[in-house]
Amino acid sequence: MAKADELTFTEFSSINSRLRQVSDTWADLWITIYYTKISVGKLLVLRFEDVTESDLPLKKHEIIQLLAENPVRHIIQKRRSLYPNDEFIFQSHSNRVKSIAKPVTVVAFNQALRDSAKYVTDKNISSNSARRVQNIIHKAA
Repeated sequence: MAKADELTFTEFSSINSRLRQVSDTWADLWITIYYTKISVGKLLVLRFEDVTESDLPLKKHEIIQLLAENPVRHIIQKRRSLYPNDEFIFQSHSNRVKSIAKPVTVVAFNQALRDSAKYVTDKNISSNSARRVQNIIHKAA
């Protein structure tokens, strides 16, 4: 598999906008990867029971401490409010798995990314791309 290319922040934002048109889950996952720099596989196994409403302390997974950062905290609270019966933070709502709580899959997420990114850039895009966004700091002349 080819290595994901580094994205500009504009490309990252444009892909996020396209993902949001398809699914709030995809867009929320994309943003969470960007802010936490945690791999998609580790994020997908997180359950709401792994975090608390107040301060998201370390409970079962060491990575939970990173989720205390805003806007990730807001994303988790929003998802908990929108999907009160979900077990996973990024749970699948597909008709195939409606009766069993399962997280979305990396394969489905990467497909949604590729579908959204093809209108934005020719770069090779995967879930890791959100961890490789250029930080552009403008210096005064």
